[in-house]
Amino acid sequence: MLPALLEPLGNLTILIVEDDPVALDLLRIPLERRCRKILTAKKGEVGLKHFKNNVIDIVITDVNLEGKIDGIAMIKTMRKTNPNIPVIFMTAYSDEEKINEIIKLNACSLIKKAVDLEELFVLLLGINKQLHKEQTVDLGQGIFYRKRDKSILKGFAVFELTDRECQILDLLINADGFPVTYEEFHKKIWRGQQMTMDSLRMHVNSIRRKTYHDLIRNHSRLGYKLNRIISE
Repeated sequence: MLPALLEPLGNLTILIVEDDPVALDLLRIPLERRCRKILTAKKGEVGLKHFKNNVIDIVITDVNLEGKIDGIAMIKTMRKTNPNIPVIFMTAYSDEEKINEIIKLNACSLIKKAVDLEELFVLLLGINKQLHKEQTVDLGQGIFYRKRDKSILKGFAVFELTDRECQILDLLINADGFPVTYEEFHKKIWRGQQMTMDSLRMHVNSIRRKTYHDLIRNHSRLGYKLNRIISE
């Protein structure tokens, strides 16, 4: 597969859970070249710790794992926290009972080991495309706001937003092009706590630096509004 076709995978964080070290490396090494971050675990218990402590986009797991928790039990636990986490199961066996459980978990795919890397990359590209639709907002100028991990994507660069910057940006996006008044910022972001114009301006300017200046405009002493510049 041509390297350029795999560029969209550059923003993904993937967790691989596989107890066979050779099979794990056969996945880890090529994915590390293409993805933002690859986390690995050989046991379901360790996979759960990674899931708890990191923002994971996709989980790739063997069905059968060493230890107390197999791949299916691990995913069932993860789904209690994130019901929509995309999952690709791997198996070397045809176990009808486990396949039925996987179907109930609404997994993205069940693939046979040894894994065909081209097939895996096609699956990942499809999942990434859907994730992009659901979790990102086009801010224009080739810049995207990814809500799930509070970040701004500019090409391959990633800029993290503070909680308050996210709240401000969300409020402006939800206003759908209409101005957000200073009173609304005070009520919905500062929630009645003291808000100065300098403080609001500081947060707005920080968002501008991480995106582009014209994205947020002052509106006639009333407040601010979003001004997305979408290239045709």
